[in-house]
Amino acid sequence: MTLQRNWRAAAAAGALALTAATGASAHSIAAVSNAVNFTFVGAAQVAVPGMTSPLFANAAGQRIVVTFSSECSVNAPAGNTGAWTDVDIVVLNAAGAVVQTLAPTAGPGDAFCASNGTAGFDGWETNSVTAFGGAGLPAGNYRVQVRARLNGGAVGGWFGERSMIVER
Repeated sequence: MTLQRNWRAAAAAGALALTAATGASAHSIAAVSNAVNFTFVGAAQVAVPGMTSPLFANAAGQRIVVTFSSECSVNAPAGNTGAWTDVDIVVLNAAGAVVQTLAPTAGPGDAFCASNGTAGFDGWETNSVTAFGGAGLPAGNYRVQVRARLNGGAVGGWFGERSMIVER
């Protein structure tokens, strides 16, 4: 009888541990996707079409986690294997102004995809980045947007099928 009671207690403790381990799951608050190919040129940072979330309410200081995935290619002169496209995932207030750039995507140092040494768009890759933020923002309505820029001698960037998910 004691062995059976100990077994039941161990099984109950194990089930409780599993429940506690999976209890803090994220939930999606916005998701967008776009299958239309997009190319861009120039030194200016550009908003990636279709990668702006709908407006969502966020409590003061509440964290968000954003995952962006896309097919990607970089056009650079032949022999240049050091050109890249980076992405910044930004939080916009209701008026459309940038109020936060999510870590680790701030600035041009994070390569999303890179050239492969041949001229033209080839060497396509599907890549993904997960960023987080929201801490320090006041309560309000926000959007999340993906922006891209060319670096290291890149002359063009290409994004294909892409998606973004915003979660808490």
